[in-house]
Amino acid sequence: METFQQVDKNDLLNKHFLPHFFSDEKRLQTVLLITFADLKQHKVLYWYGVPALMPAQGKSITASKQEWWGWSGEEKALFWENLHLMRKNQGRLDPCFIATKTKCVSLAEFVSVRGENDLLFAFFDFSEKVEDLFKGPASMGWTMRNLVAYLCFHLNLGGQSVSILSFRGQQLRRWDVLTKPQEYDATLDHSIVVQIQVPTKDDYDWRFNSTQVNSPPEYRSTGWELNVRGKPGPRWMNLQPLLDPTHLAIQAADLNLKLMKWRMIPELQVEKLQSTRVLLLGAGTLGCNVARVLLGWGVRHFDFVDYGKVSYSNPVRQSLFTLEDCHDGGRPKAEAAADALRQIAADVVSRGHQLSIPMPGHAAVEEDAVDRLDQLIQECDVVYLLTDTRESRWLPTVMAAAYNKVMINAALGLDSWLVMRHGGGFGCYFCNDIVAPENSMKNRTLDQQCTVTRPGLAPIASSMAVELMVSLLHHPDGINASAPKSGLNPFSPTVDSESPLGLIPHQIRGSLVSYTMMTPTVPAFTYCTACSKSVIETYLNDKSATVLQACKDGDYLERLSGLQTFRAEAASKFEDTWDEDDVLDEE
Repeated sequence: METFQQVDKNDLLNKHFLPHFFSDEKRLQTVLLITFADLKQHKVLYWYGVPALMPAQGKSITASKQEWWGWSGEEKALFWENLHLMRKNQGRLDPCFIATKTKCVSLAEFVSVRGENDLLFAFFDFSEKVEDLFKGPASMGWTMRNLVAYLCFHLNLGGQSVSILSFRGQQLRRWDVLTKPQEYDATLDHSIVVQIQVPTKDDYDWRFNSTQVNSPPEYRSTGWELNVRGKPGPRWMNLQPLLDPTHLAIQAADLNLKLMKWRMIPELQVEKLQSTRVLLLGAGTLGCNVARVLLGWGVRHFDFVDYGKVSYSNPVRQSLFTLEDCHDGGRPKAEAAADALRQIAADVVSRGHQLSIPMPGHAAVEEDAVDRLDQLIQECDVVYLLTDTRESRWLPTVMAAAYNKVMINAALGLDSWLVMRHGGGFGCYFCNDIVAPENSMKNRTLDQQCTVTRPGLAPIASSMAVELMVSLLHHPDGINASAPKSGLNPFSPTVDSESPLGLIPHQIRGSLVSYTMMTPTVPAFTYCTACSKSVIETYLNDKSATVLQACKDGDYLERLSGLQTFRAEAASKFEDTWDEDDVLDEE
């Protein structure tokens, strides 16, 4: 890099690109490139130049006349044939040549055509816009500058007026093939002829005072490309997408999604999924499977929360762990899962948090657990509730309802599973309960505390949970998307849904015993111990105190939500109900 910066760019041009350098007509379109390759970052710093000899200060190349090329159609057709014939005979095509109405020859053959009328010195002009041609010789590129210098120094035409053809050829075929008339007409109509007063040799001499009369002539060249800011300077070329294995892996990972969007689902919002921040509460069997499916959908931002460590029984069912994670007492599950995702997808941003979620019926609460979990839920876009016990799902449900976050809940039985979404006026995981959550581990043996499910259950439930989230994120109403109505045709669900991915049920309940699924819709319960208005408001007013009281006092949530009063009223009404059978027995 230092050598690249130390190179005197102007001196490089002025010392090498002098009149004698351009004595060979093939050099009139010389390209200069200086580079520095950063092989570690797969980047190249380069500065591109097309050297051109400059007239001295106060001198310039002037045009006395410029007009569209006025040859007749027959003359242009003959010119086109002569151009191809010259190229075929020479085995190349030089940037500049001489054209008359009868032949095309190289600049070196000037003597053979010197006395002919309508002689044109031609060059290939690659100007992008036709209107640029009429802004003067300076707008016609470096090739014309060098052609004029060649006429001055090597054909001794300094001070004379010559005609220069700015030839804008659009297409050139193989040497043995001539284009059709309708093809060359359009090409030649864009060319113009300029009358140029060729500068003298003295006009190129940059010596400024009489003391330099006896010194050699001084010539200067220009031609360095401008950078992206429009100033003289180098440019960077980033080759990482082509050479860096990490970038190649990132591009390949999303190939299936790009094909899906291109061929089948044009409404698919790949960028939205890639930017979605997901919080996985539980890094066990469900957590690992959900994370893998999320990767397939392009999700790249993960946070894992789990208090456990990887044991030797985990890797066969929990796909993000290996035996290496089990040694020395086991790595924290959240940390190991986050590291595993980074090994699978190069652009994943994942974090692991070893955190014990406060639970009703469990008096032991870590001092900062509530604040840490609350912060994580506020920062994410989607929460997955994938914990083992029922009571561990209570606090995340409260927090998600308080901050109106999308929450996807998945739970497993021995041979049945549940996937549901919270919010939008639908019931949460606790809305069907008539009692508050309590310690489900109490008075259980070790084997009863372990989660026992059929191995195929977790992948099914995990896939359904992720698909439900993706469909929900594509719905215009988001978390408030309506659930399907009864009686819909299951074979054409997209007709009745505003999401391009189909219907968005409230719940999906499946069974491996009967291999069936059903999608019930349950409204929110007014006296729910997790998502009711009274519980949410109390939590937001004093978070830590509310959670601590709920964990210590088993009746607190029932009193707070009004469930206890509701249950008492229901029992009272049941007792007051008249029973005809009891009356008949008394008679």
